[in-house]
Amino acid sequence: MTYTQAITVILLGMAFIVGIGAGGMAGEAREPPIMTYQGQIRSVKIDRCGLQPGSCEGSILLAKRGGGEVLLTIKPGTSIRRGNHLVLIDELREGNYVTAHAAQLGPWKATVQRLYMRPD
Repeated sequence: MTYTQAITVILLGMAFIVGIGAGGMAGEAREPPIMTYQGQIRSVKIDRCGLQPGSCEGSILLAKRGGGEVLLTIKPGTSIRRGNHLVLIDELREGNYVTAHAAQLGPWKATVQRLYMRPD
């Protein structure tokens, strides 16, 4: 193999490796931004429940402080707290004031990571 052929093989190999790296980064899924939503619960919907406490999933429609609404989906195992106490989705009621940290899925929809209720 001549010097020119060796350099060509090395350069092609490097271009191949860089191309795979860039393609892998471009194809990676990005995490949606975590947003904070505050407001009053307009409705609570429970879609399904498992046999264990905390295994329910559903959604709440939140009237945001400052105007507008957002649909917040709640998956099993989501942390829901009232003060220092854990609560379950079936304890949420229309009219409760909450603060939710949620992954934004669109302008009117998000998945809750943590939900805090005002203590009574």
